[in-house]
Amino acid sequence: MRKTFHDNLNEITDNVLKMGGLAQEAVHNALQSMVEMNPELAQKVIDHDVKIDEYDLLIEEKSVVLQAEHQPVAGDLRLLHSVSIMIIHLERIGDLAVNIARIVKKLHRQEDQYLDQEVMDLLVEMGNVVKTVLNRSLESFRKKDFKAAAKLDRIDAAADELHRMVLKKLYTSVGGSKEYVKFITNVSMIARYLERIGDQAVNFGERVQFLLTGEYRVFH
Repeated sequence: MRKTFHDNLNEITDNVLKMGGLAQEAVHNALQSMVEMNPELAQKVIDHDVKIDEYDLLIEEKSVVLQAEHQPVAGDLRLLHSVSIMIIHLERIGDLAVNIARIVKKLHRQEDQYLDQEVMDLLVEMGNVVKTVLNRSLESFRKKDFKAAAKLDRIDAAADELHRMVLKKLYTSVGGSKEYVKFITNVSMIARYLERIGDQAVNFGERVQFLLTGEYRVFH
């Protein structure tokens, strides 16, 4: 009976990592679609988000059934509780990648007219930072690595600073047309969504810390 329980627990853990892999792919493709101003790749991100949502429901259902059937305690219960929160962060990351993709579809015709290379470089750098935070958060869960999870907010601080730099660059530029205003608003939203992806990945890492220690002080 216990073997079946732990087999199911391992399956849930594997599914979280698979869901995380889909979230990583979504973020990567959303960023690539931005760099290329590629509406087809952006649409792929939008279409594939359903896979992330399916894992969200699958993991939640399996976790609830496992708790009802086996009434786990201590570390096993903490794992199931943590997973239920982790998948919320992963699902939101998928949604944020979709939001970026939708903006790319709006912007691709305006790229040559407005997009400043310095702004694009800052967005790419910001994207690389948040991808690193996401990758390491998932790796900390896979390896049960408390130290790696605890370092995520320090890495993510670079994304916050880049976010500020993008906004400063956008809103100190000169441009009076309605089209330009719409453009900088959309680009600033891409920066905001990237910043939120980093935050969600850090929150995922905080859940890893709680899973490993059982201490609520890791949340801040």
